[in-house]
Amino acid sequence: MRIFSTRPLTALIASAWMATTLGGNAAAAQTTEIPEQPAISSTMATQSVMLSVARAGQRLVAVGERGFIIVSQDNGASWKQVSSPVSMTLVKVRFIDANLGWAVGHAGVVLHSRDGGLTWEKQLDGLQAAGIEVEQARRETGEQAREHLEQARQLLDEGPDKPLLDLLFLDARNGWVVGAYGLAFVTHDGGQSWQSIRSSLDNPSGLHLYSIERVRGDVFIAGEQGILLRSSDDGRSFEPLVSPYEGTIFGLQAGAGRSLLMFGLRGKAFESRDRGDTWQRLDTLEPVTLTSGLRLDDGSVLLADESGRVLRFAEGATQATVLTIAQPRYFTGMTQAANGELIISSSRGVLASAIAAQSPEQPQ
Repeated sequence: MRIFSTRPLTALIASAWMATTLGGNAAAAQTTEIPEQPAISSTMATQSVMLSVARAGQRLVAVGERGFIIVSQDNGASWKQVSSPVSMTLVKVRFIDANLGWAVGHAGVVLHSRDGGLTWEKQLDGLQAAGIEVEQARRETGEQAREHLEQARQLLDEGPDKPLLDLLFLDARNGWVVGAYGLAFVTHDGGQSWQSIRSSLDNPSGLHLYSIERVRGDVFIAGEQGILLRSSDDGRSFEPLVSPYEGTIFGLQAGAGRSLLMFGLRGKAFESRDRGDTWQRLDTLEPVTLTSGLRLDDGSVLLADESGRVLRFAEGATQATVLTIAQPRYFTGMTQAANGELIISSSRGVLASAIAAQSPEQPQ
């Protein structure tokens, strides 16, 4: 009996974010050796699918398909490719300061940069992750130990076909990565070693984990079928929460104060101001899947969707206004440049849009 679901992964992990699916066996066959191959150098890298963008001090860093990593030194006006140790699609990138950053992606890959995204090293891949799962499962005792060991062995047998989808680092040493089929790992030494936390999450069906976010002292994980988990002890334990939505949650975004926004399929978005205990529905105007979120310096939150809209929720607002974007396209991620401009990763590279706080908004 197969332990892990064979259901396809939705958009977020596909090279074009949506419409592509990953079947477990096919993906394994295609990706077993690829993590050892560096990304090719391509003049088209800056115009390729970029799935995430982040700010590292004065520099901007974006990651995407085929392991491409591009950087900008001029607030997004121009971009250049830098070397990447893998040719697998990279899904998410985050920095904790001007130098230290991590990226995750297909085949269980974790990359780390110490110089603001100019150079990268691989810290983890799917085969190593499966080995960690097996070793930890062998040390377990109790009623579920045998089941956990069977799951871990299946991971090892199938190869590195399961992507990591998000990451969160509290500081230079402590962080988590989460992904498909319930994958979840923690590090306490900056990624030099990892431990699985799968068995401590209330996720017996191995639902895909799409997002991890911190709000004040709490860490939240969300994903497929509305799964929602909270840790109040820096990730040592997680408790399940009642989700306001049973569909897929693609993202969590910290807002002002203790506010937390969740968003996902069909334009569904909600906000909690009490640590995820209760939620209020947000009006996103149209039932279009939301793909990314960003808190601006003024405390408002932006949500982007697959149609190229960027929605703004002022602090305390429950209805969105639509920001004017000159080149709407399939948006996948957002950050704010050092000069305040909105930087958006998309299906055709990265877009710099001077929307700022004074940008006109379209009445609905």
